[in-house]
Amino acid sequence: MDISKIKLIIWDLDETFWKGTISEQKVAPQKQVCDLILMSSEKGIVNSICSKNDEKPCREKLEEWGVWDYFVFASINWQPKGQRIKNIISDMNLRAANVLFIDDNRLNLEEARYYCPEIMTASPDITDELFKSVAAMKGGDGNSERLNRYKVLEKKHRERNSMSSNEEFLRQSNINVQIHTDCLNEIDRIYELIMRSNQLNFTKLRSTEEELRMLLQSNEVTSGYVTASDKYGEYGIIGFFAYCSNKLIHFLFSCRTLGMGIEQYIYEKIGFPELNIVGEVSVKIGRSEPKVTWINSGEASGENEFEKVYSADFKVLMKGPCDLNQIFSFIKNEDMFDCEFTYVSREKQSRGVTIEGMNHTSQIVEAYSITDEKKQALCMLPICDSEMFPDSIYKNDYGIIFISILTDANLGLYRKKDGGQVFAFGEYLYPMTDKNMWNKYLNKEVYTANYTFRKEDLEKISEEYEFLGRLSPSRIAENLRFIYEHIKPDTQLVIMLGCEREYKDNVLEAWQDRHNDHKKINAAVREEFRDCENVTLFDVNEYITSDDDFNDSINHYKKRIYYLFAERFTEMINARAKRDVAKNTSRFKLLYLTLKQRIKKIIRPNG
Repeated sequence: MDISKIKLIIWDLDETFWKGTISEQKVAPQKQVCDLILMSSEKGIVNSICSKNDEKPCREKLEEWGVWDYFVFASINWQPKGQRIKNIISDMNLRAANVLFIDDNRLNLEEARYYCPEIMTASPDITDELFKSVAAMKGGDGNSERLNRYKVLEKKHRERNSMSSNEEFLRQSNINVQIHTDCLNEIDRIYELIMRSNQLNFTKLRSTEEELRMLLQSNEVTSGYVTASDKYGEYGIIGFFAYCSNKLIHFLFSCRTLGMGIEQYIYEKIGFPELNIVGEVSVKIGRSEPKVTWINSGEASGENEFEKVYSADFKVLMKGPCDLNQIFSFIKNEDMFDCEFTYVSREKQSRGVTIEGMNHTSQIVEAYSITDEKKQALCMLPICDSEMFPDSIYKNDYGIIFISILTDANLGLYRKKDGGQVFAFGEYLYPMTDKNMWNKYLNKEVYTANYTFRKEDLEKISEEYEFLGRLSPSRIAENLRFIYEHIKPDTQLVIMLGCEREYKDNVLEAWQDRHNDHKKINAAVREEFRDCENVTLFDVNEYITSDDDFNDSINHYKKRIYYLFAERFTEMINARAKRDVAKNTSRFKLLYLTLKQRIKKIIRPNG
């Protein structure tokens, strides 16, 4: 018996849960057993009953002892136990392998194993060991949420049996399902789902938490988690999917929503990507399965972040570092966007390295014509990868492209001595081609993009590449002009300018006087695009009005500032599309972020 696998304990009553026989009115409570019921519920283990008895006196006695409400799907009658136990497990959408049945009658235990070969069984003398094992379990469910969810399921089961058909029951249940894309904020619950789900886990890829994090950070992967509710209650996060190149990597759901049709509904919503089903699953899904019409049937699209409430011909590209990433977190309808943010490389030679040069204007210009041969040459360096030069900005039809130029003010530029290809990396004050700087990289005294440099790496870079320094303001403006002239002619280009207000708490040498650097760059860009059609300069200085608007650097602002940016971005997108295709998160979010900042300021007035 593996106690760690137990999700449900089914109890016999006479001579098991209590000493004596209820029909003779000679039963005495066993304190340890009652305590075990309460404690197991707090640990997330649910309890049920399968007893040959009259229900009324049993229920009255358990109510008297204060434990009746801790049982679900209780089966108290005079029918054989084997089929009843099988029905309990089926009605609770569980696997027999996660169930323990305790009974003093050996014949009942054998009958249970006959109907449910994988079930765990034990006699009442296991109680003491079980109590100790449950007490030693880590974590828990202090609010008994799991028990409450099965209470809801029990109520639904009773009502389903009163309906003429299962679809009639589902339709009157008012099932509401939402897809959300802020997966990193819910990574703990998603990881738990991946590791625990079996019956409705179609892909069965048991990722580590770090692998999951890297997957969610990838620009190539579309992912979402699923929440559900109905008239009986809230179910919380019950599903997760992730796909790349129209092929599902993860597709899984909690068994507590089995029978609601949510798996097929989500598969329809995300466009039936390729799915390789691994092992056995409890339901069938696919294009040929009947369409799910009872989910969200009584509502419009509402607040569903993934809902396609826009026309497929209008797309938006957001291309830049952390500022655009932060803004994007406050915009809904994310699947209308292509996002090219700073990312962590997954390629073998550069795994774990942070790649931010892809949004430097020089690399964007290079992406227009760079050859595969030159890309492969760059990939010989462990701080580069093959995805550093995406050309979607030129090839795809976008209604709007948002570009941030913050990386141009900071990164140093390097060029291959014999080939001319360029890449941007690291703070510009510390050229990797200068031997006097090598110890700073070897000892991680300067920014290394999470790479552990070796001396031979720096020797190779010094031998094969020349350092060009940081781009001048005029060159940045020229690069932006090239980009503008080579994107689709009907696309609106929005350029985010840098902050011109001094960040007084700066301690980094490479960031000294950065606000004046931004002033010069902004001036050059303003001049370059003066009265230029289809170009909008987004001036952050209209929003950054006090030192209190900064977070930890001149490039990082408080979340409420990013919310306001997102609000303006949404307005620009909708104006360009001439319809409401994008939504911002609730205004209550802004109120919450503002209040949260004020509270922090009161608690830590000296910052």
